[in-house]
Amino acid sequence: MKLFLYGEDKFRLKEKLKKIKDETADKNDSNFSLSVFDFGESDSLNELKKSINTQDLFADKRLIIVKNIFSIKEAGFKKGLGEFLEKNLKADLLGNSEIVFYEESLPNSKDKNFQWLLKNFKSEEYKKLSGIQLKKWIEENFSEAGKEVEEGAIIRLTECCGDDLFRLKNEINKAINFSGKKEKKILTQDLDSLLNTRSEADIFRTIEFFAAGNKKMALQTLHNQLEKGDDPFYILSMYIYQFRNLLKIADFYFQGIRNHFEISKLVRLHPFVVQKSLGNLDRLNQAKLRKIYQALEKIDSDAKNGKRNIEASLDFLIAEN
Repeated sequence: MKLFLYGEDKFRLKEKLKKIKDETADKNDSNFSLSVFDFGESDSLNELKKSINTQDLFADKRLIIVKNIFSIKEAGFKKGLGEFLEKNLKADLLGNSEIVFYEESLPNSKDKNFQWLLKNFKSEEYKKLSGIQLKKWIEENFSEAGKEVEEGAIIRLTECCGDDLFRLKNEINKAINFSGKKEKKILTQDLDSLLNTRSEADIFRTIEFFAAGNKKMALQTLHNQLEKGDDPFYILSMYIYQFRNLLKIADFYFQGIRNHFEISKLVRLHPFVVQKSLGNLDRLNQAKLRKIYQALEKIDSDAKNGKRNIEASLDFLIAEN
C-alpha cells in the first residue's frame, strides 16, 4: 500500500490514520513494526531512506508513516525529497512494507513533490466539512450510538461549534451520555442545557478586549476561565472558530457591505453572530486578523503534538498583539 492522506480536516485525518494503524495490527496479530517520521519536528530524510532500504526480518508487516514533509520549505530539501521519491518509491519495491504520507494541510498545488505523490500514490483529500456534509456527519455520529437528532439540535451544535469536529465530537458525546439508554432522540433543549454558553460569552468578551487593545482585561478574562476549570483545548478551539468567522465577515465588511443580515447570508452564519462580530472589525484590519488566526492555528497544531503549552501560548499571543 502506498497512500497519501492530506487536507485541512485534521480530525478526520487523525481518525483515518488511527484506523490504518489499528487494522494493520489486527491483520498481523500485532506482529508488525511501526516507523514514524515527522518532518514537522526535524528533517528525517536520511533516516527515512535507511528505513525504506532496510527490510525488517522479524515482522510480517511494516508500516511506515511520513508526516508533514511539506512543512520544510527549503529548496535544497525539496530537491532531495524529489530525488528520493523518484528513486525509492516510484517502483513497487517495498516488499512487506506499507507507506503512508500524512499531511495536515493543503500543500501548494504547484509543488512538484505534491504533484508526484498525487500521481504515484493513492491519494485522499480531507476537506473541512460544511453545509449538508457537516449535517450528515453529525447525524452519523449520533446514529452510531443508536440516537436520532432533532434538526434544531444540529443547528444549535453548528452555531456553537462551527466546523470544529474535535469540539463537535466532544459535545455529541456529552449529549449521548446525558440522554441515557432510554432516550432515543436528542432534542434542541437537551443541547441548550449542555452547551457551555457562559464560556462562549467569556471567550467573546476576551476577543472584544483583545480587539480594543485592552490587553490587561483580555488576559484577566482568559485567566478567569482557566481558573474556573474550562478546558484549554476548548478555549483555543473557540478562539480559532471566532477568528475564522471574523475573517469570513471581514472579506465583505471591508468591501463596504455593512448590513449584518446580508453578510450572514453570504458567509452562512447566524445574523446574531455576524452582528456581534461587526463591532470588532472597526478596530482590527484584515492583515492583523490573518496574523492572529495563523498564530492560533500554529498553537493548536503544536499543542496537539505536545510541543506547546496552550495557556502560556495564549498569554504570549495576547501580550504581543
